[in-house]
Amino acid sequence: MDYEIRIAKPSDASGIIRCMQSVMDEKIYLVGDIYLYTERGEKDMIKNPDDLNIVSVVNNEVVGIMKIQRGIFRKTRHTATLGIAVMRGYRHLGMGRRMIGEGIEWCRKEGIKKLNLEVFSSNENAISLYRKMGFEIEGVRKNQFLIFDTFVDDVIMSINF
Repeated sequence: MDYEIRIAKPSDASGIIRCMQSVMDEKIYLVGDIYLYTERGEKDMIKNPDDLNIVSVVNNEVVGIMKIQRGIFRKTRHTATLGIAVMRGYRHLGMGRRMIGEGIEWCRKEGIKKLNLEVFSSNENAISLYRKMGFEIEGVRKNQFLIFDTFVDDVIMSINF
């Protein structure tokens, strides 16, 4: 499948919202059930120079999004947090790996020393990918989430540069 990985543009805002809501509708990968940002809010986030927004696009449709948000406080400016979502039907094609790779390079260029993420313990494919990309488990919050009547741990991972 042909796809493009690129920096998000404000015109991608509605596609990002659709992508995020699609993954949220699955109810097994993300904490929220409803994507809370409006198109205007999403455009503002895309324009923020402290953050990185990368999209994966197939046939002009956003099917994957990765966001890296730099720490906003002086004491956390050396850190950033990664979030990623890829729509069903577009997983296991290398999109996530490529977006994360570009995110890691951006962090290095921006002087970020530590990149953090959180992932459900039930998302074994994602945990495996993160490990392959150099992330390590820093901690686990036991039974942090209840997904379809099953308790799931919150796995906290990071990579240091």
